[in-house]
Amino acid sequence: MINEIENYDYQRYAILFVDDEANTRKYFRRLFAEKFRILEAEDGVQALTVFREHANEIGIIVTDQRMPNETGVGFLSKIAGDYPDVIKILSTAYADIDAAIGSVNQGGIFRYITKPWDIPQLEVTLRRSMEFFTVKRERDALLGAKMQAMGNVLLASRLAAFALAPVCAGIACRRAAEAVASFVQTGVAGRRTGSDGESDLRSPDWTRLHERQVALASGLETRLPEALQAPDLTDRTVALTGELAAAGASGIAGAPVASATRLSSVTDPMPGLLDALLGRSDDAALTRAAVRVLAAFMAVYDAGGTIRRIRGEGLTLDVSQSATPEQAASPGAETAKWLIDDELLISAALGLL
Repeated sequence: MINEIENYDYQRYAILFVDDEANTRKYFRRLFAEKFRILEAEDGVQALTVFREHANEIGIIVTDQRMPNETGVGFLSKIAGDYPDVIKILSTAYADIDAAIGSVNQGGIFRYITKPWDIPQLEVTLRRSMEFFTVKRERDALLGAKMQAMGNVLLASRLAAFALAPVCAGIACRRAAEAVASFVQTGVAGRRTGSDGESDLRSPDWTRLHERQVALASGLETRLPEALQAPDLTDRTVALTGELAAAGASGIAGAPVASATRLSSVTDPMPGLLDALLGRSDDAALTRAAVRVLAAFMAVYDAGGTIRRIRGEGLTLDVSQSATPEQAASPGAETAKWLIDDELLISAALGLL
């Protein structure tokens, strides 16, 4: 047990020690700096500044109650709501115990310690507090990863449902799942890394997504037959250009590049269209545009085409004939592919695998 304690990493997270007396801060550091990583503040006002600068590093706060400018409980109450998991310990003189106990709920205080300190007991308290915080943080991270994995599966399944819409409606449309994956990948690639939109994409509103799914699928069933009326890949590429222009791709135009047709626009509506497809937008016009562009993607793939996004500002897409020879497949085999292989493809397009 002793070796287990000694091998524990108590410096993974820091302790913020707050006290208006310089000698007390010096004494605390001398006692515990070898075992713990310590940050200091001389009152509640400075402590709030230090905490905001190092919020992700701090696991424990030990603060004196009586300080000028801001009491310990006053400081703790300002961060209790946003950081409930940080262990908060109030250090107070014996005469102030009643006031400290009365303020426990206000600051979300884990426990209080009285002055003068019982040094061995204080060290045990700090050790146990750090262990508790670290284990809870690791548990929360694991739980979050599991919930994210469940969300990824649900999201991929719901997106794959758009590929099944033609089958359910009796519409002859080939390679529908590849088209859906291409649409999703094009939308995801238009987001800037680290943007708020990216985190939103990974945490969709499931209730809204469920409510919108039927309406979106119904809209796709209506629009897809119209998109498939264009006779060949060239005409369907022109139709895709028109739908992107209507969706907000300003000045989009097509030009031949090698064996492809390159569509270029200074603006990129695809991230917004993807949000609409995921049910994250209440804009009816944007939702209709998303369905129309998705149907245009599916029409291109049905004609044997592929759509590849080119990196750069704005939106640049290369539409070309697929180099992969088509293989005849029964409706059952196609459905199995959409439900299994291309669900993974859609997940990969979202960056979830």
